[in-house]
Amino acid sequence: MPTQIVVSLVPTAATAVPPPHTGPAVYAAFLKAVRAVDPELSTIMHDSPRYKPFTLSPVLDEQGRPPSTPGQPARIVVGLLIDAYAAPVLAALHHAAGHQIAQTRYRTVDVAVHAVSYAELATGADPAATTWAYDLLTPVGFATGRGDGARRQRPWPDAERVFTNLTRRWDAFAGEVALPTSAEPAVVDHLEVVDAQLLMATHLVEPGQRNPEHRFRRGTVGSVTFQLAEASGVPGDARRAVDALAAFASYAGFGDRTAMGMGHVRRRLSPPPD
Repeated sequence: MPTQIVVSLVPTAATAVPPPHTGPAVYAAFLKAVRAVDPELSTIMHDSPRYKPFTLSPVLDEQGRPPSTPGQPARIVVGLLIDAYAAPVLAALHHAAGHQIAQTRYRTVDVAVHAVSYAELATGADPAATTWAYDLLTPVGFATGRGDGARRQRPWPDAERVFTNLTRRWDAFAGEVALPTSAEPAVVDHLEVVDAQLLMATHLVEPGQRNPEHRFRRGTVGSVTFQLAEASGVPGDARRAVDALAAFASYAGFGDRTAMGMGHVRRRLSPPPD
């Protein structure tokens, strides 16, 4: 059951302003909170293989930007992609009176939850939908894998790459709620970017690394709109599957390193204005 948990925070010091890069610190604070209630689950989440079953935002304000004013209220957003993790993680976040994130101590003031089952995402999808727009609140990017030549970063929300990644994570976590076989051809052969306003940005992922190329990942922030080209040629079950993946993105994020705060996105009900 994809679950989104918004943890509202206030710094305990009125003069506190967090650093601009808090992704790894939120990751550490989150696993510490889970470990206090369920040490085994904390280890499982930390050691998860290729796809992490959770996503995290950095410390953000209500507009999705890093806080910049002393003492400013903030929030972190947790996405859970496995049903069984929701109850223990919620218990852990309710149990924690606050969190130490980098050099700032925060007090928890609210924990809000929104959950939907994979079956509801699948059955509630709109087969008539052909366009999906998002705000990219934290950098979205991909990196090449081992065996693909020199390790390179691909800091663009490429339609095929974004939705193929969402498909792989749906397949990994949705259990018996499988996507139709027609979904992948729709993503590969029909999905395209039709509008974007993007800026390059860096995101801290490994603070202990000396080499800046290893400490930071490059990505893009801004807005992007995807569309099915020649949608009339896409079967109805495939269009429904792509719309389900588009809703799933609100929980799963876009691209690599989503557990470290990258790829935190917010879906728009309409494309951004010109």
